[in-house]
Amino acid sequence: MCVIAIKKLEKYGWVGVKNRDRNYKCDIQIIQSNRNDIQRLYIDDMTSRWTEGINEFGVSILSASFAVKSDEKEAGKIISKTKNKKGKRFTQGYYAPDGKTIRVALFEKTPEAAAKILIERELSGATIIFNNNEAYLLEGGFTVKLKNASKENPREYIHKLVKLKDDDVIVRSNHGVLLPQLGYKKNTDDEYYKRARLSSDVRYEVALKEIKKENVLEPSDILNGISVSPNKDKFLNPIRTGNTEKKEMVTTGQLMIVPSDMTLHYRPLYSSVHFKYDKLNGPDAKTFFEIISSRKLLSFKEWTLTK
Repeated sequence: MCVIAIKKLEKYGWVGVKNRDRNYKCDIQIIQSNRNDIQRLYIDDMTSRWTEGINEFGVSILSASFAVKSDEKEAGKIISKTKNKKGKRFTQGYYAPDGKTIRVALFEKTPEAAAKILIERELSGATIIFNNNEAYLLEGGFTVKLKNASKENPREYIHKLVKLKDDDVIVRSNHGVLLPQLGYKKNTDDEYYKRARLSSDVRYEVALKEIKKENVLEPSDILNGISVSPNKDKFLNPIRTGNTEKKEMVTTGQLMIVPSDMTLHYRPLYSSVHFKYDKLNGPDAKTFFEIISSRKLLSFKEWTLTK
C-alpha cells in the first residue's frame, strides 16, 4: 500500500517521490554497486530484497505494487534467522523477484530502455521510470487468461507504457488507472477490499491535489505533498501510521530521487537504515545519497501528529 508521485520542476526537471508501506519494520541498506562498470545506487530491503533507486545515467525507478495480497504477506515469508561467514546473525527473507528486475533495469542508460526491461520481465504495479529530462509511467500486472488457459499457465501479463508530458503530474497508489482491472478493484462485495480500494482512491486523490498546487516548486514540496494526514481515519492518508503487530500497513520510509542532482534521498520512519556516508559520496561517486536528518524527522513526526 504505497504512494508514488512525479512532477517536472522548472529548476530540477523530473523529481520522483514515494511512501513505502509495509506491515513489518524494515531493515534498509543503501547500496552503491559498480557491477558491469555502471554505478547504481538503491535501497535494499534485507527482508525481501526489494529495490528502487538511480544509476549513473540518471535513470531512476520507483514503483507501487498492484499485487497487494502478496505485499501484505511479505513479512510472513521470512525463512529463518541464520549466520553469515563472519558469525553475524541476519534474517534470510523472501527475495522478491521484482526487486531483482528493478536492479537489472538500472543497468540501462535511458528510461525507455529500462522500461523495456521491466516489461520483458513482467514487472507488476505502477512504476515511474525517469531521468531529469524524460519520464515514463508503466502499469502492468496479471489477469486470468480468457483463451488458451492451462493449469500451468492460467494468467497473462498485460501492461501499458506512456511517455509523460512536461506538464503531467502523476500519482499512483494501489489500483490501476490506465488498466483499471489491476490492483484493488472498484466493484467488489468483499468488505475488506472495499475499504482497501477506498483507501487507495483517497490516498491517490489527496496526494494528487497537493502536488498539483502551483507553489510546489522544490523537490521537498513534492515530498510534502505525499506526507499529509488530512483524514482522521489514518487508513485513508498518504502517510500511514498504525500497528504492525496487528499486520497493519504503515509508512516505513520515504524516498525522493532528484536525477538532476544524481541524488537518492531516504527518510526512515519505521525502519532502520545502514550506510557508509563517506563511501557513498566519496571521490569516485557518480550517484549520491542523502538522508533526512533525525532532527527533521522528529519535526516531521510531530507535524503529522497535529494533522
